[in-house]
Amino acid sequence: MKISSIINQYKDLFADKYGDVALPSHLKAMDAICNCRTPAAGELYVGCPDCNHAEWKPLSCGHRSCPQCQNHEANQWIDRQQGKLLPVPYFLITFTLPNELRSLAFHNQRLVFSFLFLCVSSTLKDFGLNPKNLGAEIGMTMVLHTHSRRLDFHPHIHVVVPGGGVDKRRRHRYI
Repeated sequence: MKISSIINQYKDLFADKYGDVALPSHLKAMDAICNCRTPAAGELYVGCPDCNHAEWKPLSCGHRSCPQCQNHEANQWIDRQQGKLLPVPYFLITFTLPNELRSLAFHNQRLVFSFLFLCVSSTLKDFGLNPKNLGAEIGMTMVLHTHSRRLDFHPHIHVVVPGGGVDKRRRHRYI
């Protein structure tokens, strides 16, 4: 099953429920995915000079969220990122926005999510700098998820943290 089929099937229900709060970038991504490799995305006339066979081929949308277009690029990006990994263990930490704040977050997504990222990074940096824990600066990669697997609004941030850090004063790394 293609994601475009799911989007087309539930597009009207989605618009009814989330039309006022859906971000324009999300709507644009949905449109691109639905139009990808269809005449709506444009077509290219391709012909064989030997047998004179010719046909119109639909173009890809090229949107970064489209699984049909970006799978190859995504795999190349993953390979590049894996080459940058440090030779240390990595840990996954999840920070979830409390249920009481979800309504506020839903109606003020840009502001609340910015604060959530700031709070998470500050908390982890302070934790790493504490001499009782690591006593060093740590790095991290954070990803915001806005929904659960059941598609409920459930904002949370996943953080990947290497099991080590750098003490710039001593010019030493800790693992």
